[in-house]
Amino acid sequence: MIAVIRTEHFGDIVAAEPISRYVRGQHPNAYIVWFAKPAFAELVRYNPNVNEVFKEFCVTERRVLLESNVFDKVFELQFRNNNHCPKCQVFTENPVALKRDINVFNYFDYGNLLEVFAQTGGLIPPKAAFPTDDQPRLYPQSSHEAKVDSLGLPEKYIVMHCRSNYEPKDWPADRWNQLVHWLAKEYDYHLIEIGLESNLNIQTTAYRNLCGQLSILETAEVIRRASFFIGLDSGPSHLGNATGTFGIILMGALNNFLNYNPYSGRYGRQENALLVRQAGLPCAQLPFEFVREQVRSVLEKSADSATKVLS
Repeated sequence: MIAVIRTEHFGDIVAAEPISRYVRGQHPNAYIVWFAKPAFAELVRYNPNVNEVFKEFCVTERRVLLESNVFDKVFELQFRNNNHCPKCQVFTENPVALKRDINVFNYFDYGNLLEVFAQTGGLIPPKAAFPTDDQPRLYPQSSHEAKVDSLGLPEKYIVMHCRSNYEPKDWPADRWNQLVHWLAKEYDYHLIEIGLESNLNIQTTAYRNLCGQLSILETAEVIRRASFFIGLDSGPSHLGNATGTFGIILMGALNNFLNYNPYSGRYGRQENALLVRQAGLPCAQLPFEFVREQVRSVLEKSADSATKVLS
């Protein structure tokens, strides 16, 4: 029996999905248990490479379970900052991460999130590239598709995620307001906001707020059907990568990382994404005019391509 531990956050779990296929390939007959916080369990529940999701409510609970030696192998894809139990006020260390000196202050020095997690779990050598297919996948069910069918979404829309769970990654709400109103004026796309909660003040009939109304996989289905995804370095952008929708990602210098790329697959190679940033600037300092022109370049290139196809 094998334990794979990546309990949070949901973008990290999506980014780590190729590891489930890699571990299954290495251990085809193993019973694989993935540890995830209950709020994120749906991301793993339908993965055919995982036999069971263990809904972890406490790091101490996990530690006691692992100390029972019920698992033959344990691949821990996280380090100290994700191994804190606020109730018990304890941290659990990952010995592989400690030995390799991977921590919250330097992890992006080791590659994208998938590569960092694989190294943290001892699955690949230090500073190594992920050795197999690195494109994240999702496993939505018919119930998720039916929920999105019931929303009556327009045929042509841009989906937007405007607020992350970590303020240093955010772009100011007033600039999002400007961007939404500019898009509504200049283009014929409907504009759908997703996420937990909106902080925008939008006065246009082209806009619809779906924040707080959908599960993670329902949100992914809304993103999959969109013409474009515009958002931040946050969980929904990883859904965009996994669903195949072209992403326009606003990001910037973050803590110790002046220039980093969290994505593997087609977003990571920028085959299906544009990473909108300026050297040395945090996301919050990206000028509206710069972001607007980056968005315009993608939308007009798409329009040019459509015209050529029709002609």
